[in-house]
Amino acid sequence: MDIKQLINLGIEETKAKEIFNKIEKYILEQIKLKTKEVEDKVLDLQLKMAVERQLFIAKAKNIKATIALIDFTKLDKNNIDEKLIKTMIDELKNNEETKFLFDEELSNKITGLKPLEANSNNIVNRQLSYEELCNYYEKGIF
Repeated sequence: MDIKQLINLGIEETKAKEIFNKIEKYILEQIKLKTKEVEDKVLDLQLKMAVERQLFIAKAKNIKATIALIDFTKLDKNNIDEKLIKTMIDELKNNEETKFLFDEELSNKITGLKPLEANSNNIVNRQLSYEELCNYYEKGIF
């Protein structure tokens, strides 16, 4: 709405300018407020992503559960300190009550495929004849 539209509604020109200036001021304040809210959300997200990245590097088993133990009051979202985050995570890793949340030796737990023993009587290692298949089906093995 502009001044001409306000005048067309029957409002005096000086009153219309005053109303228009108030509307314009209110809109600008709302834009600034919403911009500040969005900027705060972006900064919060950047901080959370930095913490999640450090937890991933530290091999946290469950990032969502571990992130709940991080004290975000000590962290500044305007100036993200990766070293402080890493220090907090190291404290969690070294604490007896929370060290189970981290996987220290992931590479030791991974094992390769173990080949089957070469036994001719083993069903898996050889192709069965028609009669053998029928016998197994009758016994309900398959």
